Amino acid sequence: MIRLLEHEGKSLLARNGVRIPRGALYPAPPPGGGELVVKAQVLAGGRGKAGGIKFADNSADAQAAAKKMLGSALGAAKVAAVYIEERLTIAQEYYLCAMVDRDLGMPVILASRDGGVEIETVAADRILKRPVDPLLGLRPFMLDEVVRFLDPPEAARANLRATVASLYAALVNEDAELIEINPLALLADNTVVAADAKCMLDEDAGYRHAAREDRFDGTPFEIAARKLGTIGIELEGNIAAIMNGAGMTMATLDQIVALGGRVGALVELHGAMAHGPERIAEIIQLVGTQNPSVILLNVYFQFRPLDTIANGLLVARDRGWLPAGCKVIVRFRGEMEQEARTILAGFDCTLTGVFEEACTLAVEHAKAAPRPQQRAAIAS
Repeated sequence: MIRLLEHEGKSLLARNGVRIPRGALYPAPPPGGGELVVKAQVLAGGRGKAGGIKFADNSADAQAAAKKMLGSALGAAKVAAVYIEERLTIAQEYYLCAMVDRDLGMPVILASRDGGVEIETVAADRILKRPVDPLLGLRPFMLDEVVRFLDPPEAARANLRATVASLYAALVNEDAELIEINPLALLADNTVVAADAKCMLDEDAGYRHAAREDRFDGTPFEIAARKLGTIGIELEGNIAAIMNGAGMTMATLDQIVALGGRVGALVELHGAMAHGPERIAEIIQLVGTQNPSVILLNVYFQFRPLDTIANGLLVARDRGWLPAGCKVIVRFRGEMEQEARTILAGFDCTLTGVFEEACTLAVEHAKAAPRPQQRAAIAS
């Protein structure tokens, strides 16, 4: 998923019709006068307890607090941006969320009168879960159900109803997996305002959100793999396994584990083959940062020429991207297989066409030559 900072999430909500507090990113002038809230913009939770939220009586105090907060450490995160917004006088706090429920296979609306606290701590009977058939969309009776459950004052019902509708629209319009408003603030004038926003977008729609490509969840290795157009998983073993397709990936992982081996870097090539040998070499360089004892390439392509992989290995070798002492085992079948084997004739690797043999050789070598414990840093 692609995670958004609070101010980005609020902008997303605002352009879909949800009301948000007046605010601005430091060093832009704070909005209006009166009391203000200074918020560190980090992806980690628990900002308040860690000192990432400060209250200020006026603009000057808010600017001073923001200046001090900017660049500071908040847990493991560095504060790269600070948001200053108006402080709300809240009459009632609600919890409201729209998300894609993978188990149900459809969006759901979550709502609770217990806003402002972690939803995990709220009793199940205090939370409404309203599934929404994506083919039908959010129907009027569903909106009525959410509003009745939250039971706001009569004068606030229309505003709350509109907010729920706008939240669902934002989920659909913005490629979102989850949009959580906690708290959703009911003010004394019966208006409804998103006092906070947690947003996660679908990574498969990342090409529509290129400016946020560095917001993927995962380790630096996994994020770097996504930027190369692949799917990478960082584990704890000393075998780097590169495969194509989910089936081949799972079969390879299962076979290595069954033989007593451990995978440390797992990469599914995904669409990387379309980018040529250079991209394959970059993937080799990436898995090399995990200091594997063995790099196993186990691929079966019917529609992509295997000489791309062979030439990518040569590029990686010529650029010094293969870890010293690392054994390379290549098992491939498919288009231009013989040409690929010819290319690798002078390359120091073990070639095989047999799945079981490739996995067995990888595990045997890994057991005999465990990788160093220290992994290289991955450039952001």
